[in-house]
Amino acid sequence: MRALCVCAMLITAVAAAGAAQSLDGRQIAVEGSAQDVVFAPVSLSYDYPDPVDPVQVVDAETGRSFPATARNKQLVFIPDAIAANAKATYQVKASAEGAEPKVVIKPVEADAFEVHVNGEHFTTYHCSNDNRKPFLWPVYAEGNVTVTRNYPMGEDDPEHNDHIHHKSMWTSYGDLNGADCWGEGDNSGYQHSGAVTSGSGDAYGWIAAQNVWQGKDHKAVIDEAREYRFYASPASARTFDVRVTFTASYGDVTFRDTKEGGIMAVRIRPEIEGTREGVVTNASGATGEKACWGKPSPWCDYTGPIAGVGVRGVVVMDHRTNMRHPTCWHVRDYGLMAANCFGLSYFTRKQQNGDYVLPEGQSVTFNYRVVVHSGDAAEAKIAGRYADYVTPPEAAWVK
Repeated sequence: MRALCVCAMLITAVAAAGAAQSLDGRQIAVEGSAQDVVFAPVSLSYDYPDPVDPVQVVDAETGRSFPATARNKQLVFIPDAIAANAKATYQVKASAEGAEPKVVIKPVEADAFEVHVNGEHFTTYHCSNDNRKPFLWPVYAEGNVTVTRNYPMGEDDPEHNDHIHHKSMWTSYGDLNGADCWGEGDNSGYQHSGAVTSGSGDAYGWIAAQNVWQGKDHKAVIDEAREYRFYASPASARTFDVRVTFTASYGDVTFRDTKEGGIMAVRIRPEIEGTREGVVTNASGATGEKACWGKPSPWCDYTGPIAGVGVRGVVVMDHRTNMRHPTCWHVRDYGLMAANCFGLSYFTRKQQNGDYVLPEGQSVTFNYRVVVHSGDAAEAKIAGRYADYVTPPEAAWVK
């Protein structure tokens, strides 16, 4: 009997400790960065079990609630605008039962995942191995208009049917140990899609994919893990992060110097190409292909007017932790924009060589933020959004 009582006491103590060690009710102190925040998901890690039910984060002073996602021991929430150097206290609470997440990832058809933000279709991730590589398409801006081209995924476009391998938004590179995983010709390789998982949430929803990059003979060259994190952002500035991790699982891999590649790449819709009224802009304020092609920059933006809705655009931001930051840009007036830190001999007139060897068993990770925005780069406050990306507000648990 005594043993039973001791066991019961232990079980009760463990249960109480487990209940105490949860996110519910925990307080968070947040301090703003050096500039007013435009849009900045705030994140911090925790040691408790991931909550089974959704959570929200509430401003302790105003009572306003903000979307939150708790996953993989990390809480991410998106507070309202935070003034420079301002301080605030928030509290984690359970969300209302039955409410649909703000970001919903829906598996549809075979090998495709639709992304819905605040009830609107934003994009679809296509990962069928009938294609040479996975890609995002269509990609919608405010006003239910696409910002990337439809060819070759949608209708035929005899005036804009060049570069069949430019599939809306994608990741690829043109020379890994000689394997071409950029082009889609007879001698090109493949990105074989393996396991793909997804989840919905209030601060963000995600798609995580395991891919094997192969040569033209389908021989494995390198493993790639890719995660898209789609935030609960307004239609005027749909925001998502991309993390790409390469692992040399099959021997050393050389990323050989070539301009033909983009670890994050976009092909703009024809109406906003630089050959028409579109404008390429980088962080230094340079505009146009001639001034921006091959130049290092923390971000590159492609923007132009679309009849009936106004100016729409896409910016790709290179995180400061990426190798060779700021990256160079393979950006063209015909609509291509690709982050490429390896093609240095092309971008520097052979003054530098961009070859990079990833030793067997090691990994390298690239992080980017993409914003599909209304207005031009200045109107969309791209410089401020980049600052929010690389220096977000600091957050810590209140003890």
